Amino acid sequence: MNHGFFEQVYQIVAKIPEGQVATYSQIARALEQPHNARVVGWAMRQAPADRNLPCHRVVKKNGELAPAFTEQRALLENEGVPFDTRGRVQLTACNWNQ
Repeated sequence: MNHGFFEQVYQIVAKIPEGQVATYSQIARALEQPHNARVVGWAMRQAPADRNLPCHRVVKKNGELAPAFTEQRALLENEGVPFDTRGRVQLTACNWNQ
């Protein structure tokens, strides 16, 4: 996948408001590339720190968090994002509809 796709992902992620989340597949669909949700994940892992993107607001389609992103839950909880008893984001309460 090219640098242009990553840049488009970053532009969308920058717009996710505090207290809301988007899924990898949701972002891929917004870019008219619905089969590239995994590539959205790659873009998130490589996001430039100096961009200060709210990468913590991107979750799996079932509300699960990124396994290696240890501070993701705390960041989301600080924004008021609700979790279920299994530790997944309650998407019905906070899914971003861009």
